[in-house]
Amino acid sequence: MTYKIPKPYVEHMMPTKEGMPSVYYVETVLACNLRCPECVIGTDSVTRTKKILQMNEFKIISNKIKPYAKMIYLHKWGEPLMNKNIFEMISDVSEYAHAHISTNGILLDKKKCDELIKSGVGTVIVSIDGITQDIYEKYRVGGQVEKVIENIKYLNEANIKYGNHVALLPQFIVFDHNYKEVDKFREYCKSLNLRAIFKKPYVRFGTVKESDDKNFQRIKYETKEKHYEAIATCPHLTSVMTITADGRLLVCAQDYNNDLFIGNLLDKDVTVKDLWERPEYVKFRKEALNKKTPPEICIKKCMIYHPGYPVN
Repeated sequence: MTYKIPKPYVEHMMPTKEGMPSVYYVETVLACNLRCPECVIGTDSVTRTKKILQMNEFKIISNKIKPYAKMIYLHKWGEPLMNKNIFEMISDVSEYAHAHISTNGILLDKKKCDELIKSGVGTVIVSIDGITQDIYEKYRVGGQVEKVIENIKYLNEANIKYGNHVALLPQFIVFDHNYKEVDKFREYCKSLNLRAIFKKPYVRFGTVKESDDKNFQRIKYETKEKHYEAIATCPHLTSVMTITADGRLLVCAQDYNNDLFIGNLLDKDVTVKDLWERPEYVKFRKEALNKKTPPEICIKKCMIYHPGYPVN
């Protein structure tokens, strides 16, 4: 595989001039090799059938989103490196869009790190959440922190070798139990000349505790009015489309069980435009945008725009 310079990162999610989504999540794997206690995959809370997207299915999806896509996340609920075709998928979309993946880094090795950097990928997030094994494994259940640290080193070396075009981002989700390693993680990233990414946690099930540091807590909107106003800013309502490993449209990532079925992009005659303009999807987006009557999933299940008031 020869090196491919990635397409530019999309800083602001905006619709195309035709009003179509320009950013896509394609769920290449609905499964994971770890058991993170606040993840819907790690806790087996997803009722959809576990699946790895096949290459022929991916090509159908890719060809349909190609006219509109500026950036494609090749992951959603699951570990993308479990898909044996992931590098080929990255290479395919990198011809027309910025390819983005997020991985726990366990399934990499030196050779695969080299392949990943050469594939045309534009952004690689590696989630690590700790520097020592005893802290790391409290959340990344089943993982080995030394393996991830080694693979970040290999990725960094390969990236430098090929011109440092890939945004390689080690990511640390800050909880109460790992807060004491924030500075160590920052220094570790600095030693590699990498930018440390600190992420505020989504706490769905209450099995882990947020840090007491408010800088690492998600906003909880204290009134219904502020909450609804925040929901109306969601890019999934104007610019983003999410496709599952079996081709279904998810109205957003929080609808992880596909409770609101709109359609399937793998169906022969279904197009992106057809899905985007289906009456039930248009109705959903309008309700979320009007700041008065957002859908129940936006009010009760969204972990990005989180209510800080009692929700019935």
